[in-house]
Amino acid sequence: MMKMTRIALVAASLAFCSFAAQAANVEAAPSPAQDPLVQHLKLSNDQVKKIEDLHQKLEDNVSKIPMTGVKDGALIDMFQDGKWNESVVKNQLAAFSKIEEQTRYYRVKYYFDVSQVLTPEQRKQVKSDMADALAN
Repeated sequence: MMKMTRIALVAASLAFCSFAAQAANVEAAPSPAQDPLVQHLKLSNDQVKKIEDLHQKLEDNVSKIPMTGVKDGALIDMFQDGKWNESVVKNQLAAFSKIEEQTRYYRVKYYFDVSQVLTPEQRKQVKSDMADALAN
């Protein structure tokens, strides 16, 4: 049961974070007073600001992930040469995996931090909304 609660909270955070992702693009996102999610959860201006700050931190962290091990065009070169190169493929895939792993880490951290911005009542509302969405 605890695992289901955690899954629901993470899923709710994912849904909730769509607001934060839109907030990064000022032109695409409605003003906080008009955003349906802000109105639905009754987020305070302080909460909106904290979420925007967390999103900026996420973007900063992801942009700082080192691209070590990624050789630009290595896989394309292999295909163009028409010769299989086991070490190039393994090295490139390992480098991509490491970058994806670090990105996932920062996203999970972000979702957790966003969940901490919500009040207990808002968390309960998100959990309820997710249960309703999964039931339909």
